[in-house]
Amino acid sequence: MNWKKTILIALFLCAFSAAAFAAYQKGQANALQNHMENQYQRAFHEMTFQMDLLHDEIGSTLAMNGGRTLSPALTEVWRLTSMIHSDIGQLPLGILPFSEMEKFLMKIGEFSYRTSVRDLSSEPLTDSEYEKLEQLYSQSADIQNELRSIQSRILEEELTWLDLEELMATGDVKAQPVVDGFAKVDGAVKGYASETFAPTEQETASERRRQLQHLAGERIDQSAAPGIAEKFSGNQLNDPVVSQSMEGSSYPFITVRDSDSSFSMDLSLKGGYPLYMIKDREIPSAALSLNEAVTEAEKFLQRNQLNDLKLEKGQQTDNSASLTFSRYLEEKDVWVLDDSVYLKVALDDGEILGFTGYDYWAGHGDIKVPEAELTEDEALSLLHSEFENGETRLTLIRNEFDEHVLCYEFTGITNDETFRIYINAINGQEEKVEKL
Repeated sequence: MNWKKTILIALFLCAFSAAAFAAYQKGQANALQNHMENQYQRAFHEMTFQMDLLHDEIGSTLAMNGGRTLSPALTEVWRLTSMIHSDIGQLPLGILPFSEMEKFLMKIGEFSYRTSVRDLSSEPLTDSEYEKLEQLYSQSADIQNELRSIQSRILEEELTWLDLEELMATGDVKAQPVVDGFAKVDGAVKGYASETFAPTEQETASERRRQLQHLAGERIDQSAAPGIAEKFSGNQLNDPVVSQSMEGSSYPFITVRDSDSSFSMDLSLKGGYPLYMIKDREIPSAALSLNEAVTEAEKFLQRNQLNDLKLEKGQQTDNSASLTFSRYLEEKDVWVLDDSVYLKVALDDGEILGFTGYDYWAGHGDIKVPEAELTEDEALSLLHSEFENGETRLTLIRNEFDEHVLCYEFTGITNDETFRIYINAINGQEEKVEKL
């Protein structure tokens, strides 16, 4: 009889353990659901509250006369848009239409930041910028009211965000008014964005540049592409295969491949400019030095009439050399750092195995270089006293607004670390700092 008693006790313990484990799992699931619900609730209510603050802060900028008080106010507008954007990211975006809202906030943030960083005492708001702030004030009030309406509806219906997810999944009409409210906000915001933030001439030019629309020449025919690839690369293609980029590509291009080798090359559809080239082969040994590889690369560029490029940096990796050439305006002694190409050179015979030229062609065209208003010594005096400068040159870089800025580039050491610092040669502003 003892063995029967032992079996009963064991079965009871197993059942008790299973029940305890199930209860633990249920408790863990409930805790996770509560955590998610609390996060959703907090994010939504904070977003609504931050929108109230954003509306008030934009109103404050309209009441200011400019100068020192306006810059901090616009910076606060930028900060609030970032916080609202963060709150949106914590909501269940799979069931809510918020894409246009996020884009609109990014545009408000960019506008406020761009305006706040300039000297508003000497360069006050223009009439169009003031009008834009008035529009934003009115539009933010509309968004504010809609969000409050949604907030009230959720509270009246005693809905949780987890309820909304479930009701949406089952198609329950109870969730529809809330979802419709968010859709209304997102639809209105799309209209606000097109009304208030029509692309500027600078933005339009930047987009055309990214899509390579500014390049000269006619669209090339696919039958002409292999000949262009052979002439540029110096390779004889035995069995070329040509294809065109798919609809929706960032920029239209034609690809030429050689079925008999690992050669592949992309050409811009407009004008047939070389964008990318690669030839993959084994490099058994290194017979050339890095300097000799640079000489071979320079011959390649000159043969292809890329004469405004100068070596920026180079390094040897195994049996090949990786070289970067940047556009150099010799008459101005100015480097255009974003207009660059990359070359890979085989160190056994100097063959060019790789070329990347999109950045060079994207920035291609006439560039107006302003005269520096600061001397090199004046710009250097703006750096930290412990910065030990080793090299200086004039450069054109693109700032966060995709605009060319003339800078003094200082490369030196501070705290045993090497840095590259860019000082605006017109107004002395520190544009960028890179740790090397």
